Amino acid sequence: MRLFILDACSKGGTAMGIKKLLVNRMLKSWEERDNKILTGQLLPDRIEEKIDIPYIQDGHRGHLLDVYYPKDTKEKIPVIIDIHGGGFLYGYKEMNKLYCYHLSKRGFIVFNLNYRLAFSDTKVPGQIQDVVSAINWINNHIDSYPADKARIFITGESAGGVLTIMAMLISKSQRLQKIFNTEAINLDIKAAAIICGMMQFDEPTIPYWGMRSMCFDKEYKKQEYYQNMIFSNILEMKELPPIFLSTSDEDELRKMTLNFENTLKKYGVTYKLKYFEKGKNKKIGHMFSILHPEYEESVELIDEMLDFFDKYVFLK
Repeated sequence: MRLFILDACSKGGTAMGIKKLLVNRMLKSWEERDNKILTGQLLPDRIEEKIDIPYIQDGHRGHLLDVYYPKDTKEKIPVIIDIHGGGFLYGYKEMNKLYCYHLSKRGFIVFNLNYRLAFSDTKVPGQIQDVVSAINWINNHIDSYPADKARIFITGESAGGVLTIMAMLISKSQRLQKIFNTEAINLDIKAAAIICGMMQFDEPTIPYWGMRSMCFDKEYKKQEYYQNMIFSNILEMKELPPIFLSTSDEDELRKMTLNFENTLKKYGVTYKLKYFEKGKNKKIGHMFSILHPEYEESVELIDEMLDFFDKYVFLK
């Protein structure tokens, strides 16, 4: 999630047209930067892929997903659902393709999700509805793949981490299903991993205010859904499956992860925090393991995440 919100976007008197122009320029610069990172990266070989599968039949790019798994798979293998980040405003599943390939190479079926973007297409509650719809599509179609339904996990980074946790909370709560206008989630997800997250929505700073003004309705503070996205206040937190967290000294948003760790402690959720100091050879900043899964630290992080999943697979 990026919080480099321009001053022009956080001043109440800014005209909407100017605001949209400035935000679109910012998002384009992020895309150009990330495309430079992704261009030329080599994908692991012998991975089967099914791309751009619609989980909602409306032709929207935000309602597509990809599936990756090792070629010539003969037995049932575990599943990871991956939800990309991007500050709710930016990004698509393609940004996570290399990361998902690396997970698939380890012997997983990986479902890589899109969702509609805030500011341009929807608001955050609409993104939560998208993720729930995608997970239920996976549940309805999982028998078409060599998937072990006893070993299903979910991961998301930055804003994708928020959507991951919200989906997990909604899966346990009819109250939240009503508030967010979603169906129940029928897939049995054993554990989750949050990479470089979580957003503390009530953070009283100008950058967070600017982000909220673009991602939520104008009267968001009065909305019931907003109050149920402040994780320290949600009683359903105690029902979460085991959670793997990660961040680093060089992650400019590491405070989010550490704050969320305190919330997990408050509700007695089983968790593990993987914390890196500075990278040995490269900077390991926000979402480093997603954009650079080949880094030594990224390999270590993925190893520990998958070990965590394996440890808790039969806990719930």
